[in-house]
Amino acid sequence: MLNNDKSFKRLMNLLRGIDPKNPLPQELEDYLLMCMIVEDYCKKECMLEEEGKVPKKAYYVVRGKVKVYAYCSDGVRYLYRIYRDNTIVALKSFMEQEISEYDIVACRNTLIWSIGSGHMQYIYDAMPGMRELALKTALKYSEVTEKLRTDLLAKDMDTRVLDFYGIFDGLLPARTGPVRDEDVAAFLAITENQLKDARRRSRTKGLLKEI
Repeated sequence: MLNNDKSFKRLMNLLRGIDPKNPLPQELEDYLLMCMIVEDYCKKECMLEEEGKVPKKAYYVVRGKVKVYAYCSDGVRYLYRIYRDNTIVALKSFMEQEISEYDIVACRNTLIWSIGSGHMQYIYDAMPGMRELALKTALKYSEVTEKLRTDLLAKDMDTRVLDFYGIFDGLLPARTGPVRDEDVAAFLAITENQLKDARRRSRTKGLLKEI
């Protein structure tokens, strides 16, 4: 059972913002408070869900970062999305209980809450409109994360790198950060050497501090 009122209010405000015209049923708030669980604090990187399996849970990122990896046709894994504080990681494969195409990985020093598929099914069955809200949630976060990356890729390399570290704080210094350079470079569609060079130029200009 959840015991952090401030974080729970943030979650509920997040859910209310998905479809503001349709108020959430009171029983949803009561049920989430009862059935969501606090996952063990990730002191090191933790695999949450694996590609090729049906996802067991959806996640709320209380603090930290959660990475989603996709696979190329040749089987090479690459960083597809990054979820920050106060975001919901609930891909369509969880909503529909289908085999997932993604690995979901919590970075070290991350705190997450979760809800199991059985509890979500109860919400769908007992509370009208909640299945539609869940799908809207998945779609919204898909659109938001895709737009964020598209906007970054439209910028010149130095701005792309600088803005990335501004959006996803807590990833520096790079050598000890929770996301590897090879993953950041893939996310930004550049090479590792280009990433390091752009970071170095921003540090030299005083625009980026690895603290």
